[in-house]
Amino acid sequence: MVISRACLSLAAATLLAGATAFADPPAGTSTAAASVSLGTPMDGRLERGVALPARGAGFRLLSEARARKARFGAAELVGLVEEAAAAVVRRHPGSVLTVGDLSARKGGRIDHHGSHRSGRDVDLLFYLTNRAGKPVVSPGFVPVDGNGVSVTPPLKYAFDAGRNWTLVAALLSSKRADVQFIFVADHVRAMLLAAADKARAPRWLVARAEQVLRQPGRKAHWDHFHVRILCPGDDRPECRDVGPLWSWAK
Repeated sequence: MVISRACLSLAAATLLAGATAFADPPAGTSTAAASVSLGTPMDGRLERGVALPARGAGFRLLSEARARKARFGAAELVGLVEEAAAAVVRRHPGSVLTVGDLSARKGGRIDHHGSHRSGRDVDLLFYLTNRAGKPVVSPGFVPVDGNGVSVTPPLKYAFDAGRNWTLVAALLSSKRADVQFIFVADHVRAMLLAAADKARAPRWLVARAEQVLRQPGRKAHWDHFHVRILCPGDDRPECRDVGPLWSWAK
């Protein structure tokens, strides 16, 4: 997939607000040259990574990710997160997507992850509601059961299937990057596909969702989405994908 290296951010000037308290380079921007993702997500590195802002249109960076400095990614991934969050807030005003770890500044190993090493992975926390059905900002990684009710803390939150489907739809319809996988528990996948059916989503979009929404082996992601993009076209052949290359990918 070839993406203009001039389009590294959405409204970067406004997104810098709230990020200036950190020592990282200007968030959401890359000045000297475009980012380069090298190797695989499990054994790779990142050159000239782009920092996701601490806050932006419809999203916030989880404080733990900021503290670990795991806020860097390929320009395509950072732009995709910004774009998808903005799409959700346009459809559902007031929504805030909580973003977890991306990668370290230069990629490589980071705590708590077996991947996230080449700037092509990001953790996105679920959109939630409270018991009264009112949207709330996710406080962190909240696991949900097959009924969409939070397990920890018990019964306090519910999985907002409508907003979460809007997020998935935005990720899969973007021309900024090609999503290879959205790792999530099977029971969460079922709730998303039911929401897609309720929203009368186009068949091509549902077909993509059925391909990329996967529970990673026995390790269920029942408290967040783990999104992985395919290698940006300009980064090949040094960037290497592991797994299928979808027929619809650019």
